[in-house]
Amino acid sequence: MYDFHFDTKKKILKDQENFLIFVKKLLPRWLNGIPDSECLAIFRILQKRKKRKNTVALETGCGASTLALFLHCCLNKTKFFSWDTNGSKGSYLRTIINESICQPLNVNVNDVWSFIPYYSTDKYAGIQILKELNLKSDFGFFDSSHTLSQVKSEIREFEKISSNEFYIALDDAYYNKKNVNFTFLNIIRTKLKLKRVKEPLNNICLPFYEEVQKYLSSKYKKVLKVDDYYKKNFNKDDWFNYYKEVKDFGISSYDKKFSKKDFSSKKSKMFHRFDAFLVKK
Repeated sequence: MYDFHFDTKKKILKDQENFLIFVKKLLPRWLNGIPDSECLAIFRILQKRKKRKNTVALETGCGASTLALFLHCCLNKTKFFSWDTNGSKGSYLRTIINESICQPLNVNVNDVWSFIPYYSTDKYAGIQILKELNLKSDFGFFDSSHTLSQVKSEIREFEKISSNEFYIALDDAYYNKKNVNFTFLNIIRTKLKLKRVKEPLNNICLPFYEEVQKYLSSKYKKVLKVDDYYKKNFNKDDWFNYYKEVKDFGISSYDKKFSKKDFSSKKSKMFHRFDAFLVKK
């Protein structure tokens, strides 16, 4: 079902980014949750990694980002781990990756990717298990429950197994939900025909990219903001047209069409949908 022909292996190796977006566009909407420009931003940061023995990449939450991680890792003979509480999501992605990437590149999905259908911060099956496996990580992409408390918890777990130099990347980095994602919560309540819950002021924090940068800067000698591909290209990203009638890009309403005027007014927030940092201990 997903074994569409892009070109020869030789052509794929020469045109890796176009191949990545080709595969991404095969995904169903519910899995294709990040813009093409963000997917390429992740891939380009991954390509900057230095080859280190027993060092892997990881992500919390899986989807289109998993394709970027997989393609990078299989082409560079390294591995990565994903945590997502939705086991079916990981299984579905495995099928897509196996047919669309593994077949033309002649690789085994299980040699490259380990999917853990459980909580990323769990003591026995979360990020901490990398220590038991004698592994470190130099790249973490965080895209799970979209609250500051969860993001910080995952980053703290990541720090325990991080290498001396590492990248931290965030999806929906402009979010400012401290402990509860009331935007998502109200989507569920609306579907159940229940009244929306008013968000308390004490649930509002600074945008994640500011909170995370402040946290990292308080602990490490050097924290550099990555000049990422997303910010230079999201304005012309076709993904936004693809999604404009089904979601408000994770900003607020989820109940109206997203016009060009809306796009312009939300542009400053969408600029920080993706952010990444290079940290040196």
